[in-house]
Amino acid sequence: MQLGWCSLLLLLSFVVSFVVKAGVCPAELRMPYNSTWLPYVEVRDEAVTGADIELIRKTLAAVGTELKLLPLPESRALSQLEHGQVDLLFAASYTKERALYAWFSAPYRREINQLVVHQQLLQKYPELHSKQGFLTLASRRLAGTYNPKGFYGEEFEVLKQLPAVIQRSLAIFDPEQRLELVLSQRADYSIVDQNWLELRNKQRGPEAMLAVLPFILYQADIHLMFSKKTVTAACVDALNVQLQQKTKPGVATRS
Repeated sequence: MQLGWCSLLLLLSFVVSFVVKAGVCPAELRMPYNSTWLPYVEVRDEAVTGADIELIRKTLAAVGTELKLLPLPESRALSQLEHGQVDLLFAASYTKERALYAWFSAPYRREINQLVVHQQLLQKYPELHSKQGFLTLASRRLAGTYNPKGFYGEEFEVLKQLPAVIQRSLAIFDPEQRLELVLSQRADYSIVDQNWLELRNKQRGPEAMLAVLPFILYQADIHLMFSKKTVTAACVDALNVQLQQKTKPGVATRS
């Protein structure tokens, strides 16, 4: 068995070496970023790091590709990827619409989206303790704030397209700004990433006037997205080999 594993590792090493020498991936891939979103992205002056950023750098470097980071508003990222003006996006959920113009990598982490409301709203509407109760109220009267480019599952996707919901909603990309709107009761709810919220609470302490609803709105595998205009399927395959190696249990993804 040990000989079999050694042979497999030698074969993988040969394949990776061949891929790098063959130049199956471009020498450089352009990826936009905009602001700090811990633990995934951290922007300090000119330095950009974070769990996702470092994982992507290492994955690309393993096939001889350099990551070029471009400051870009999130509102323009998907459109620019579709038209080949950037090559790569991170933290992406798979949808059929996106798959028309982008390749999706193997999943590299799991994302869990939760709902945060003001304590007074929860007291007023105890039916918010259930997902169906939330969806019903959100369709009829609640004003939400969330990333307009985010995908939070088919149920919420249908809800957010309702004309009345569009009129009441506040499209905000920054999660901290969204939380402030709920705290000030200018919005009834916000959708937040579980890891982001847990880290924020650890660093700053939980907000006494906010409540996390006791159910998951949506959870899904998270991928890298590659523009079909600038990146080949063969390149994505080569990157997937590296990505899966670096995200398997027991392998650190951050230096």
